[in-house]
Amino acid sequence: MHLAIFGMRLLEVMFFTGLIGSAVVVLISFVEDARELFGEE
Repeated sequence: MHLAIFGMRLLEVMFFTGLIGSAVVVLISFVEDARELFGEE
């Protein structure tokens, strides 16, 4: 039972780490696209 709870906690941490990583990638892409659209040409 302890192993199952540990596995669930590990999956939670991995899920939220992936979610944060994806948000960072989207944010960087948005900044780059905005700079390309409105910045220097």
